[in-house]
Amino acid sequence: MKQANEQPTIALIVAKNQGELVLAETLTDSDEILELELALMNEDPQPLKRVHEFRSKKTSEDEEFADFVEGLLSQPFVKPEVQEHAVQWFKSRTKIESFQKAEDEASRVIAQYAFQVFVKDATRTDFLLAGPKAKVRIRVIEVATIHYQNAA
Repeated sequence: MKQANEQPTIALIVAKNQGELVLAETLTDSDEILELELALMNEDPQPLKRVHEFRSKKTSEDEEFADFVEGLLSQPFVKPEVQEHAVQWFKSRTKIESFQKAEDEASRVIAQYAFQVFVKDATRTDFLLAGPKAKVRIRVIEVATIHYQNAA
């Protein structure tokens, strides 16, 4: 998750498919981008698979915690203050999920535009897109075709 003062970054994962550049994936989570960079530095044969495993583990941990909180709510001996905090946590989680869906949709639109910019000028691999109220850093990370195919 992004810090409030952190520059939002969208990483375009680009590969060649039958000689044509394709947008294989879009990453917006800084931890996932770092995971991909580490995989590429370590010459991991399937760097996107590593990112997907990282994402899956994170989702699993989040669900495990949600199950724990839900378990607290179902216990009759838990203090009312603890139950209230658990209810507030679920409300916050719902709001966060709604915000993340909107952010994901906006990121997809921005990524498609940024990919068009990159296709027109392949030297633009790290640039800013700016609007009246926001700036987004775009990073283009190319993976070998075989990496892209193995991630699918």
